[in-house]
Parts: sequence; C-alpha cells; structure tokens
Amino acid sequence: MRLYINARVIGENNISDVCVLARDGKILQVASRIDAPDAETVDCGGNYLSPGFADIHVHGGGGYSAMGSPEDVVKMCRAHLKHGVTSIVPTTLAAPIPVLQNAVDAIGKAMEICGDVNILGVHLEGPFLSPKKSGAQSPENILIPNEESVAALLDRAPFIRMIGAAPEIENGMLVGEMAAKRNIVASVAHSDAGFETAEEALNHGYSDITHIFSACSAMHKEGIFRKVGVAEAGLALDGYTAQFIGDLKHLPAGAVKLIHKCKGADKAYLISDGLEFSACDLKEGETVLQHNGMTAVYEDGVMLLGDRSCLAGSASSLDIMVKNMIACGIPLADAVKMASLTPLSVIGFSGSKGRIAPGYDEDLIIFDDEINVKRVFVGGKEQ
Repeated sequence: MRLYINARVIGENNISDVCVLARDGKILQVASRIDAPDAETVDCGGNYLSPGFADIHVHGGGGYSAMGSPEDVVKMCRAHLKHGVTSIVPTTLAAPIPVLQNAVDAIGKAMEICGDVNILGVHLEGPFLSPKKSGAQSPENILIPNEESVAALLDRAPFIRMIGAAPEIENGMLVGEMAAKRNIVASVAHSDAGFETAEEALNHGYSDITHIFSACSAMHKEGIFRKVGVAEAGLALDGYTAQFIGDLKHLPAGAVKLIHKCKGADKAYLISDGLEFSACDLKEGETVLQHNGMTAVYEDGVMLLGDRSCLAGSASSLDIMVKNMIACGIPLADAVKMASLTPLSVIGFSGSKGRIAPGYDEDLIIFDDEINVKRVFVGGKEQ
C-alpha cells in the first residue's frame, strides 16, 4: 500500500487538502485522514497531487516519431512521461495506406513491450484530409477515402481510438460513419468545411474537432458577407468536443479563453500535437527533418515549416500547457481536467483513469506551483 500525505489534491472540480491511499495500482480511499500504519508514505511536501496527464494527439517526442519502430514509439512516450504524461495515444501523419498499417502495427508492438507508460492506442490524423487545409501534413499523402481504404485502416487493430478526417471531401462523411460503427472517435481534421457541413457531420459519426482554429475553416468574408466554418461549429454545437494546442503560439490567450468559455473543461481539452522534437531541449533555429519528409525549424518556442509559411506542430509538452492555462486565468482544476480526465473521456477511459477517486488507476503526478513535475507514478510504480 502507498499513502500520499501533505498534498493539495486536484479533484475533478476542486482542490482539497486530503490523503490518498492506494494498493496494487488502484486508489482505495480519499479522505481528510487515513490511518494506514503499514503503508509506504509519500510526503508530497505541500505540492499538488494530480491525475497523470493524457496526450491523445502527439506525433513524437524526445527525437523519436510515432511513425517509427516499436522501440522508437516507446522512447517517444517515455520522453513525455518525464513531463507528467502517464497516458498517451501516438498519432500518425498522413501517409500511404501500407505505411500507416505498418505504423499501427508498430504502435501495437510498443503497447506490448512498454511497461512504464500507458500507451492507449492509435490516433490516425489523416490521410483523408482537405488539401486546402493541409498545414504541415505532406500534400502528396492526402487521399480521397473509399470504403476499402477506410476499412483497411480502421480494421487494422482493435485499439484505434480516433481518426481525423475532413467531412466535406468526397466520401468524407463515410469516414465518420465507418468510425462510429467501430466505436472509434471521428474528429473533423484539416477541414475547410462550412458551418452547415460541420453541423451535418454530427449526423455521420463525427464528434470531435482536431486542434480547433488550427488548419480548419473559420469566420471569413466572401464578398461583402461573412461565412463561418469548423471552428465556430466546434464552439457552438454541443455535440462536439474540441482539442486545442495550448502552447500560446498556435493560439493566443484570447482564443484559449474563448474555447474555455464556450466549451468548458468537460468538452475542451489540451493536446500537445508534439512532433519528434517535442519534450526535449532544442536550440533556437535548429532544423529537423520530420518522418513525413517535411522540414521544420524551431523558432521562438514553436516549430515552423522550413519555408516558414505556417506552423508545423508544437514543441511543448502538456505540463507547459497546463502552466499556460493558469497564465490565461483558467482555474488549475479546469486546466488539469483538460489535460487528463477530458481527453481520457473522449476515447473511453473515464471509468478507470483521470480522477483521484476510489477504484481509479494510481496514475498520479506531483508538481509544484510552477507546474514543475517532481514525481510520476504509473499503475502504482514510480517512474
């Protein structure tokens, strides 16, 4: 048994000075006082005790890619573990179907061999995206879906958790329908859809918005009139949850506040969208070649495409993003929920992870007032 004491425990909606007792990787009791003389005591030193973070949209870390070997995937996940990410969903890039199938297989093998972080499955970002909103995705790898190609991906493994696609492209609605039949989350991703199309997509299996306001349509003028798009649909429609990148580079603080105001911490959640060189030290101006063949450069805390034409993904980890939420005036309990329980709920793990409550997994982190992660426990084992 393990007893956590002298902690400010972050609950689902509050922070309280309580003790937490766990045994065999499960939380047994949360109370103001717990007598357990035989338990190992963890004195949290007045720091915060939080559910471990969950990053369900992340392409790499520590110099390793989710598109690499099983060993690369494990190393990528361990890089984020150091930043408090106890659960992770490695995310693929747009690529030919056989390449993506191999990536799914590699992530599955990584799930088998990794014993120190929860690899919960696969997130397929693409390849069924809009060429008009390709962003940092390789344009030549963006494909038009059909029943055979979608099934070739979604049926590759039982642990595919999410697929991002553009509903407005030819057969785009089919992707959402086929995903929903398999209990896979369909996320509107890299989409140029108008508001009405995004609203209709809710009737075709879509329920999530990929990195809202990034690589998606938003309010703009056509002639003298304004049109709204995916971003506004994500904010306005209750049927959608919304991912957002919280590095304060992809989105300014005002946009973060708007997302939190409209969706709340139950339906908006943080993603790192981290590339291979997230969760590691980079030098200003350092250039890297991504696994999809696209060149990216690190400048001012963010990755840019080599020609600096657009953002190319985040270099921040979730601990930094939680700290950024505090700077935006968002309560800590909400910030932590958006980095833990909410993304875990989206992919179906809300019954076992993301809460400090009896019956939940002992995936816990200790961090200080500056959100510096001090200790990490996964399934009851300190990492």
